[in-house]
Amino acid sequence: MKRLLLYVIFSICCFAVFAQTLFPVQIKGKWGFTNAAGKLLIAPIYDYAESFYNGRAVVALNNQPCAIDENNSRVIDTGFYINIQRFSEGVSKVTTVKLQQFFVDVNGNRVCNVPIDVYDARPFKNGLSGIAKKVDIHETKFNNDIVNLGYKFGYMNKNGQEVIACKYDDADDFENGFARVRVDKKFGVIDTLGNEVVAPLYFNIGKFIEGKAWVDIGGNYGYINNKGIVLIRPIYNYAYDFSEGLAGISIDGKFGFIDEMGKIVIAPQYEAIRPFSQGLAAVKQNGKWGFIDKYGTLKMRFVFDNAMLFVNDRCAVLVKRKWGFIDATGAIVIPAEFDAVGTFSDGLAEVMIGQVSVYVNKQGIIIPQLK
Repeated sequence: MKRLLLYVIFSICCFAVFAQTLFPVQIKGKWGFTNAAGKLLIAPIYDYAESFYNGRAVVALNNQPCAIDENNSRVIDTGFYINIQRFSEGVSKVTTVKLQQFFVDVNGNRVCNVPIDVYDARPFKNGLSGIAKKVDIHETKFNNDIVNLGYKFGYMNKNGQEVIACKYDDADDFENGFARVRVDKKFGVIDTLGNEVVAPLYFNIGKFIEGKAWVDIGGNYGYINNKGIVLIRPIYNYAYDFSEGLAGISIDGKFGFIDEMGKIVIAPQYEAIRPFSQGLAAVKQNGKWGFIDKYGTLKMRFVFDNAMLFVNDRCAVLVKRKWGFIDATGAIVIPAEFDAVGTFSDGLAEVMIGQVSVYVNKQGIIIPQLK
């Protein structure tokens, strides 16, 4: 299934949580949209359908992309573009048959051009779009100058102006005013004005969450703030993002948790861990998963084959090769009968039964109902 969100380790952290009231569903090979109650509000007439963003969804009709609103009115008709990017911050990048790129608003009106020398432009985040330019990369081998095609990355604003020069070897989208960038093989962080707030000194950097980001100094992990100041010394074998005031760390192959001061509050004793969510964290011991609270007290026994994070009072768990959901007491409230699952958003979670992608609500009802 094109839209299947496979549930693998920590993938839940990467799933987008979007404020939507309509959910794409596939019925007899065609895509339509249902609401959280399972009522089909947009008939399954499309060859492909994505989720709604900014009140608009990119769909395909007769294998041509178009965009619709929640009333199923086309804001961008078929035949105009060969590609339509999902909407973000009120705009979407479109590509014509002549490979011209520009951004349109939610009504399909052109608002800015993508500079002609820009190879690609990503969705806007924090008012900026990450862009890439093709460049020649020179290197000397056996006393010969060898030229290879490469890319440099920067950012443009909604006027189509390159406001942060394409000088980075890689660059992430902005999030909460910061973006990770790479210079040669080291990572740093810039703000939306292009100011270097963390020098490119690290082998890797996490996202700033709760004011802190983990950093990798050649296999040793610690934490910095958004000014680049080291808050927790790099003494760990591995480190995770902070969540609910605690962060997972690894020492000598075992995992535990530290607080914001770097104090170990749950001793490294587990084979693997998940971040805290809704006051609980999944931890692995002797090949099985259970759950602990922030004091390290075991709240659910080690009986699950895999476990993820609580979202909307539900947590996906693996039991005998099938996924289901538990509540905060550990009770299986949605039977383990799915081959893959996503995370809950607006009352539904995408799940897979065999090769069929559907949704399940918090009560375990399949949407749409399968015949």
